[in-house]
Amino acid sequence: MTPVHQYLDTGMLPDDKKEAVKVKRRACAYVILDGKLYRRGFSTPLLKCVDEGQVDYILNEIHEG
Repeated sequence: MTPVHQYLDTGMLPDDKKEAVKVKRRACAYVILDGKLYRRGFSTPLLKCVDEGQVDYILNEIHEG
């Protein structure tokens, strides 16, 4: 679970104050729906955030057809 996801889900911030400020700033661009993390866009729909393990699979599916 990423720090942003953890903050939005449980409200817990990292112990380091500088890192906590970064997480709070980034968190305003994200939302959790049904337990899944999405990035808000200005003129785009919600973009689903995926784990690093899923990235390779998704890219292969897109490029192979």
